[in-house]
Amino acid sequence: MIPCKLNDLRNEFLNLAGDLAQKVSTPTNKLDRKDVVYALERTICDEEALWLLRNRYSRADSRIDGYWISKHEYAKQKIVEKLANRFHDLHIPVEIASESQGPNARQDILVIVKKPDGSVKKRIALEVKTGYRLDFCQLERLMRDNDTVVLVRAETGHVTVLRSHKYGTMLAESLRSKIGRVRRLIEGHGYTIQDRNCPRCSNESCPLIRRRVTLRLVALRDDDFGMDLDAFLRTLPSTINKAVELVMHES
Repeated sequence: MIPCKLNDLRNEFLNLAGDLAQKVSTPTNKLDRKDVVYALERTICDEEALWLLRNRYSRADSRIDGYWISKHEYAKQKIVEKLANRFHDLHIPVEIASESQGPNARQDILVIVKKPDGSVKKRIALEVKTGYRLDFCQLERLMRDNDTVVLVRAETGHVTVLRSHKYGTMLAESLRSKIGRVRRLIEGHGYTIQDRNCPRCSNESCPLIRRRVTLRLVALRDDDFGMDLDAFLRTLPSTINKAVELVMHES
């Protein structure tokens, strides 16, 4: 289970996030603590984070080819099917959910392992990646909500386990920094911080000079598409097997 000290810090952060959400909310733009958590991790700039909250995440993003979404959903489905069969065969009491929203993060797949009395023994989240991108902020949020995170990279065949208690010092220090940041914003002491995302910022009132970036569709070329699809379908079965066995070991 998540250590009490870390749990206390997590609750303090979420409570403060709720206070900031209430402060920024308007009659036509109701926010909750989840909105604050995501806004703070989308940008290091305090002023952009506040702008995103006030404008409900209006920052422009590239349009995404539906191919990537389909790959992700397909991989999730195959993992859930195999997990459910394995737990059934071994008579292990669990709850399995897809796209389960926790206090800090949404889990691609969540496995709640039960004790004989029906109480929660362990929370195991599986994060499925079907491209090459990794989001370390997301992994941190998942560890804050769960005992174990199984990271599955279907494209490369990488599967690894992150146990929250092992990274307790890092998670605690990060939460303390986040707590300090939210307190500053509640008190009205935000900083405008220039970084690599400035060209994509939609905050028209920002004093920093930046160029505009035109939206573009992210799509693979014909040859790359064929190679990507082939690699995905060839690698997926063994990747699923490794992921399921790791979950069983952690259970």
